[in-house]
Parts: sequence; C-alpha cells; structure tokens
Amino acid sequence: MATKKNPREIRFILNDDDYSAFGRYRILYTEGGRKLVNRQRLTYFISGAIIALLFTVFKVDHSFTILAYIVAAVVGIGGPLISERMLLRQQDKAISASKDSLERVHPVENIITIGDDALTTDAGDDHQSFNYKDVKLVDLTEDAIYVWMSDTMIMPIPLHAFNGMPEMKEAYKLIRAKIKEAGGTAGDDDK
Repeated sequence: MATKKNPREIRFILNDDDYSAFGRYRILYTEGGRKLVNRQRLTYFISGAIIALLFTVFKVDHSFTILAYIVAAVVGIGGPLISERMLLRQQDKAISASKDSLERVHPVENIITIGDDALTTDAGDDHQSFNYKDVKLVDLTEDAIYVWMSDTMIMPIPLHAFNGMPEMKEAYKLIRAKIKEAGGTAGDDDK
C-alpha cells in the first residue's frame, strides 16, 4: 500500500506500442472514438445510397447500372462493416509516419506516484497532481491502466511499467481503492 513515507512510484517511457494501444483504446472505448467510427460508417452508407440513387434516376446502359448497384452495395454495406478496422489501421500508419517528425513528442520518463491524498504525474518539466475524488474513471485493459483525469485527459500507464499483469492489476485496484477512500465514484464497479 502507498503511504506518505513510501509512496508507490511507477516509472516508464511511452513507446510506439503504447501510442498504438492508447489510440486503439480511444477509438474502441471512448465516446468520441465511437462517434468517429459511427460517422465513418454513416458516410459509407450514404455514399452507397447516393451511388445507387444516381444510377436509378439517370438511366445508363443496363449492364453498367448493375455494376453501379454492386459498387453501391459494396460501399454501403462493406464500408460500415470495416470502418472500425480502417480507422485503427489509419491511426497505426499515422503513428508510424510520425516517428521521424519534429512534431513528435520526444520520449521522456514518466513517474506516476500513487500517494495517500493524490495521484501525481511527472514527465520532464510537467508536474501535475490530481485529487482522487476528481478522477472520472479508471479502466484496465490488457495493454494498460487508463486513468481519466477529465472527459478529455486520459493518462495511460502501460503494462511494461510493471512486472507483469498481476502487478498492473494490483496498482489498478490500489488506485480504485484510493478513489473510493476519497469519496470519488470512479471506483464503484470492481473488476
């Protein structure tokens, strides 16, 4: 357990796999990510419907019309089915392409301290402290613990920061217990 004399510190440097896992988590499990996937699905569906409508209204050669209907069906049905996978692939390509860019965040050691009263993060010159009762959500996946500081600020703590899944689950349970002790609501549904 974390105490004031011996706070629990977790040290790690985020790598490309962590960025990919975080992006996958964001797309699959956040409201904004689901909206993005649904918007792309709707776009494909509407595109397929418009193609079919165009070739229904404007008469052309019968064999070309049949081909257009097939294309409309592939776009209108197939597109929505693979939208999620396409977004995940686009995100992985963007992360891979950004490796050599100047805009890329340079790796820095992150230190997460699970204290008695607050969860603190240190990354280079950036120091932040969060009262446990203000944490919105703590989520555990096979890749990381995701601590939601707000609706838009999510802090990943990757698996490689721990000595395996059992230790990561222990830290997850500790954070949730601290939230409950502080009167927060993010720790109410146990995993």
